[in-house]
Amino acid sequence: MDAISKIASSINFRYRSSNIQFGGLASGLNTADIVDALMQIEARPAERLYQKYESLGLKQKAYQQLEEKLESFEAFLSSFKLQATLLAKKVSIESEKISINASAAAVAGSYQIKVLSVASRSSMVSGRTIGPDVDLSTRFGDLTYRYNPTDSVLKIQLGATVHTVNISTGDTISDIIDKLDDIFGSGNVRFEDGRLVLESAQAFAIRTESGTFGFVFNLNDAPVVQENGKYVLRSTAPVGAVSIYKTLSQISTYRGVSIESGTLKINGTEISFNVNMTLKQLIDAINTSEAGVRAEYDANSDRLIITSNKTGPNTILLEDNGTNLLQLLGLDIGQFNIGGTTHVQLSSDGVNWIDLYSSTSELTYMGLSIKVKELIQTPVSFSVENDTDSVVSKIKEFVDRWNQLMEYIYNKYNEKPVTGKNEEELSEEEKLQGVLQRDPLLNEIFFKLRGFITTRIEGDISYLWQIGIRTSSFGYQNMKMGKLELDEDRLRTVLTESPEKVWAFFGDTNGFAQQVQSYLRELTKFGGRIDSIAGISGTITKQMRNLAKQLENMLERLQKREAYLWSKFSAMEEVVSRMQAQGAWLAQFSSLRSNSR
Repeated sequence: MDAISKIASSINFRYRSSNIQFGGLASGLNTADIVDALMQIEARPAERLYQKYESLGLKQKAYQQLEEKLESFEAFLSSFKLQATLLAKKVSIESEKISINASAAAVAGSYQIKVLSVASRSSMVSGRTIGPDVDLSTRFGDLTYRYNPTDSVLKIQLGATVHTVNISTGDTISDIIDKLDDIFGSGNVRFEDGRLVLESAQAFAIRTESGTFGFVFNLNDAPVVQENGKYVLRSTAPVGAVSIYKTLSQISTYRGVSIESGTLKINGTEISFNVNMTLKQLIDAINTSEAGVRAEYDANSDRLIITSNKTGPNTILLEDNGTNLLQLLGLDIGQFNIGGTTHVQLSSDGVNWIDLYSSTSELTYMGLSIKVKELIQTPVSFSVENDTDSVVSKIKEFVDRWNQLMEYIYNKYNEKPVTGKNEEELSEEEKLQGVLQRDPLLNEIFFKLRGFITTRIEGDISYLWQIGIRTSSFGYQNMKMGKLELDEDRLRTVLTESPEKVWAFFGDTNGFAQQVQSYLRELTKFGGRIDSIAGISGTITKQMRNLAKQLENMLERLQKREAYLWSKFSAMEEVVSRMQAQGAWLAQFSSLRSNSR
């Protein structure tokens, strides 16, 4: 179709020659204007064809705009007719620990609910620290597992007194404790589970003046807390805890565990690794795999934690295929925690309880969608009731959309073309005005849709007026246009008494919305009524294709006709030119004879 449009739009029927021609040099005639005038006369039939071509294009576009309006209303009816729309329910509950929504299938009434457990994820945790065990004889300078130890100077404020402590890389942990004992008192400085612990009856604070002592002993971010009447400072992580940027080979050296490159299998998914990978790279490889788990390093406990991506009792099966990777990471003795399920109890009378279970935090039961956030040991009450406001709002929208569609069709059928302007002055919208005036298909669509207003529907509710949708108070003009109005009070009364009957009227197998939608679908579907006229294979396209071919042939004939006219005028000019030359020669000859006498 684009090619056809290009052919037609390329034709200028106020004919202008694309060739530069000069005429009238001998005769003095304005040959170009004469040829142009003749060509304009001969191009008039082509002009009329082109106007018809443009008219068909506008009609096709007008039909397409109509189709868009009908499709939009049909799409609205698809959701409007559903029970979820016209039998909407709402839930009233005063608790932030749980959220409940109700579908159309939910039974209105009062309920109580308890949450006895919330779904959790399965996990596997290293059975020991990944880094080495450190004892009192280990030198400060050898604690290179996470930071680089350097000679340090500490400032310790104990009460109102400030003490200075020098720590060298050659000091053992035992030496460091002795130096700190001189300040805090014997027995108040301990090394427990790889962590340094300091306590005092007085408030105190420690600052690393220089060096990396605070980093190596994981004291920089450690808070001073009160425990059993004392102020206590404790390392946030074991001093043997590793950095995630250490390679597996380095960690194996720290631990004295020999490992090999290979594959780690988690839940049957194989993950390749090599000994030169860092711990972080291994974690990233696990997390980007299809194993269905997430790994993370707990910097405070120096352990690897692998957790299922989904809640519920899921497996975490680990195999290292003889590489000793699991032993290196402490997962060979890891602690497996099985994921839990959500357990909810529901009752309509507070006596008889229904048990509901789910492997996620969400459950569904009898039209209720329940999302659990926290435990609820004491029953919480909630109610399910018809959401009349929501239904009324949707029916209002139906009425508004219906009126907009009917007004559009009515106006398009009756609107007149724009007059008093030249073609060049008209906007695209103005060109489309009046294109479908008195169009027979538009007339058929309008009367068919307007006829639905009084159509009888089988069921307890048979007509629109029974639910408060009428045309009477709009006046004759609006009645003629098929516009509706809504009596909201009447509608609310019917919805309160019989909400199911309202839905049945619209959405049942042969309901109002179903019938209207079926008719609109026949109009707008591929190969339907509108497509057969304005589609890519419709009658308008065929007519435009035929016109474009005729125009192309006419253009070729006009070009040949112009060439013929120019050839004739050129021949005339040549004859006139020769005659003028002969006349000049004779005049000159006559003059010479007169002079010779």
